[in-house]
Parts: sequence; structure tokens; C-alpha cells
Amino acid sequence: MSGYLSILLVLLSFSTIASAAQAQDKPFVIVELFSSEGCSSCPPADFLVSQLTAWARQKNVPVYPLVFHVDYWNYLGWRDVFSNVAFTQRQYEYSYFLKGQGVYTPQMIVNGRDAFIGSDQGELQKDLDRELLAPASLVLHIDLTKQSSQIIVHYQVEGYSNGDVINFALVERGLSTKILAGENAGLTLHYDNVVKEFQTIPLREAASQITFSLGKILDTKQASVIAYVQDMKTMLIKDAKQVDVEHD
Repeated sequence: MSGYLSILLVLLSFSTIASAAQAQDKPFVIVELFSSEGCSSCPPADFLVSQLTAWARQKNVPVYPLVFHVDYWNYLGWRDVFSNVAFTQRQYEYSYFLKGQGVYTPQMIVNGRDAFIGSDQGELQKDLDRELLAPASLVLHIDLTKQSSQIIVHYQVEGYSNGDVINFALVERGLSTKILAGENAGLTLHYDNVVKEFQTIPLREAASQITFSLGKILDTKQASVIAYVQDMKTMLIKDAKQVDVEHD
């Protein structure tokens, strides 16, 4: 538990850069965590993301964590209920660009440029210190409308380049699973900002829309859409925005 408590101290130091981030020209941070319910090393990383998510929302700081559950631990006898082969493929795409990193869990990747062990609080803080002082390299606008069992996400991008794509992640907070087998058997694990649906669209138009079904969302009050523009030639992320499904 001492490691978990130290996370709270790290988050307090994050707050010292919050005001600086808000004063810059729209900085942002996308934190992608590749995790698995079947991995015994993953719960501390999941906890760190939960604390980071709560802090960013409370302080209104443009830090957007996403948790992608991979499927390559499922062979141990527990099928991760959030796992998706497409998320595994995304992690392998990153490994091509992040030379020497390989594929493992928990792996954290910040703004598409830096990868490290997902429970490494010091490395995360170093990246946040850097990225929250760097302005976005383009302008992204998103909004959404909720219609019955689906949402329509409207977006506009200014200043994108050939080869850029826009990623949309439908995430949910406040989730938990009782693990009955595998390395985490007997534990009840808690998660925030788990990716339930993910879409990638080439940026051929400056403005358009996409649709998400809410069928996999348990509580729409705990759901958000995170959108981020990425250069697929380098995997660097150029801008990001978040909007809650239930918003004013």
C-alpha cells in the first residue's frame, strides 16, 4: 500500500504545473495505458491512471488518460472482459516506432512519443511536466449530441497535414471486475477511463461527424469521448479534446 500512497504525493506535485498549463496555448496530454486483467503487474498502473483521471477532471487540466485492455494475457485462464484484439494491434503499431520498447503490460505511452512501465510515477511526472508546457500544433474542436442509445460526435480540425488521422475513444469510469482466475484471481479490480470503443478516421475533411453506440456503456454519466489527432508517420499526437456524454 505504500506505493499507492506515494501516488497521492506525486499528484500533489502535478498541481504545481496546472496553472502553467492553463496559461499556455492549449497544451494537452494523452496518456495511453496498455493493461490487462490477467497481468499481476497491472493493478498499480490502473490505480495510477484512476488517480490521474480524478485529478485532471477535478482541476480541469487537459490530461486525458485512456486504458486499452489487450488480449494476449487471456490464455492464462481469465478472459479480460474489456480486452480487444484491436487494442493489442495498436500497441504493436507503437512498438514499430518506439524502437527497443517491445510489447508488454503495463505499458504507458505519453503523447505518442515516450513509453515506459505504466506504474512508473516518476517517469509519468517528468512527461507531464514537459507536455503541459507545449502548445498543440493544430486546432481541434469536438462536440456531441446524445440521441437515444447512440451519440453523434461532431469534429473540426484546423491545420492538419497529409497522413494525420483522428482517433475517437469512448471511455467509461467507475468500473470494477471480480477476477476469478489467472494471476489476479481473488481480487476485485477497479478502473477508470477504460476504452470501450475506438475509431480511427483519416483526416481528409476539415469537419465531419462519427457515431458511437452506447450499448457497452453501463452509466452514461461516467462516460466521455476523447478525440486526438495523430501523425501516423511518427505516431506523435498533435492535439486532443474531451467531452462528457452527459454534459451541459
